[in-house]
Parts: sequence; structure tokens; C-alpha cells
Amino acid sequence: MTEKLLIIAHLDDSLFYNFTDYGVEVFKPSDLGQTVDPADITIAFGWNQTAGNQLLNAPNSKLKWIHAISAGVDTLPLAEFAKRNIILTNSSGIHATSIAQSVLAFILHFVRNIDVAMANKPKQHWPAIDEVKPHSMTDFTYTIFGTGHIGQEIARLIKSFGAKTIGINSTGHPVDYFDETLALEHLDDHIWQSDVIINVMPLNDHTRQFYNQQFFNHFNNLFLFINVGRGPSVNSNDLISALQAGQVQHAALDVFETEPLPANSPFWRMDNVLVTPHSTGQISHFQRIQVELLLKNLPGFVKSGTISQNQVNLDKGY
Repeated sequence: MTEKLLIIAHLDDSLFYNFTDYGVEVFKPSDLGQTVDPADITIAFGWNQTAGNQLLNAPNSKLKWIHAISAGVDTLPLAEFAKRNIILTNSSGIHATSIAQSVLAFILHFVRNIDVAMANKPKQHWPAIDEVKPHSMTDFTYTIFGTGHIGQEIARLIKSFGAKTIGINSTGHPVDYFDETLALEHLDDHIWQSDVIINVMPLNDHTRQFYNQQFFNHFNNLFLFINVGRGPSVNSNDLISALQAGQVQHAALDVFETEPLPANSPFWRMDNVLVTPHSTGQISHFQRIQVELLLKNLPGFVKSGTISQNQVNLDKGY
């Protein structure tokens, strides 16, 4: 049977030709119910609720594999996929370079007082030399929650500046570019003496609302909190309170509990908070890299129904 691939994610027409050598038929969501029966789609590239419901609700659906264009898959109906024995792959790894570079930019923004320079510019204020007291990257210890592709690349860049890195993962197993690693459930006291906390953990029952008042109460003066992981991992109200109380000096946030970030969110008006619109993983050639990732798995799937990389454990959610 010829595999039928539905391109749900936005993809330039020029990239459709990449699939012609693999013996698959390619369709767009507008083709569903017109030139192809939704029940006959076997592979979905990307996911949204409208097209997804058409595929899942089709009688005798043949859907076997879904490729998510994001690393996080917590918004997808994982239990339903598991029930139907549908394979799910994600895009873990392809965002590592862009997100890590963004994190480094966030760090330097505050460490090197770029935030102060930005605030002084509208006032045309040229500070006296003793007013400018930027830090060095090596002044701080950086703790990264999540030591996968993204966390490891962040650690590599930080280590290139000669700074200390601590990694937090599920078991405490060692990972390259981390001076030490600890298990998430066995955090030592010296974690609370870190200067910079960076979240890149996946979202699951253990990490949802992980960064809450109890977490921030461990700190008297955390220099910087960065979230490029998942928005719901952070209790926004508790982080706002910690920032207002001085427990956290600065924050750089790319993901939020509610997106787009509501106009009435205090984060917009806090001078010590850098906000980016869930964009740290974006790069100009994002579509091409996504196609290349799918093509790494496509030959094996067409031949034997197997996947060689980036398969998600549907029970764990990553």
C-alpha cells in the first residue's frame, strides 16, 4: 500500500518535491474529503485540532505515524495516540542551536548591563564610570533544568566562557559540558545558591507548575531566571511575586502559561523582565530542517514501518 502523507504544518510548495523519491502520495488539508479520504492518510506532518480531528474521527482510520514540528508534545492527544498504536516523533534536537544562542543572548543582556544601556538611551543618560558595574559570565553558577539536546548545547556555550554549569535531569546521570548533575527529585542545598536558573524541561505531571512559590522561596537574590522550556512549568503569579519581592532580580521568558501573553500581564511592564514571543527556536530555514528530519525516518517507515530517531515515549510525553 502506498503511504499517504498529509502536510498539516505550513510548508512552501517548493519543499513538496522532497517527497517524490520516496513513493508516497502527498496531500494538503484542503484535499481531505476531496481528493483523498481522511481514513486513508497514514502519515501526518504537523498537527492541529481541525485536521487532526478529521483524521482521528474518520471510520477505519489508517493513521500510523505523526511527526510533530515541535520538541514539546504535551498539547497533543497522547493517550489517544497510544490507544491507537500511532507512532509519534518530535523535533527534539533541531532547536538546540537557536535556543541555546538565544539563552546566551539573554544572559549577556543582563550580565553585561545591556538592559541598563537600553533604559538609559531614551533618557540620553551617559553614566559615570562608577555607575556601570557589569558582571562577568564567570561570576555566576548556571543551573540548567533539563540536560537533553537543548540543555547540553546551552551548557556547552556557557562552558566556553569558563563558567560553572550544573545539570538537573531525571536520574542525575552525567552529561557532557556539565560540571555536575543531580536528579530532579534529589536537589542539594547548593542548587539554591545558583545565580542563574534555566528551564528547558519537558512538560509532564512532575514538571507542571514546578517553578512556584515554594521553589522561588529558596532564593534570596537569584540573579536571573530563564524559561525557554514550557510555559505551564512556571506559576506566573508566583514568579511575578518573586520578582517584586527581590527574590529574583531578572527574568527572561520565551514561553508562558497563556499564549499570546495577555496585554494585562505584569510581565509586559516589568523593566527587569525580557519577553520574547515563543520565538527562540525559530530560524530562517526552519521548514527545510523539519523536512530533512522527516526524511531521515521516512525510508525505514515506508519499508518496514519502523522509526530510527526522535520517537516519543507516549507514556512519558517526551
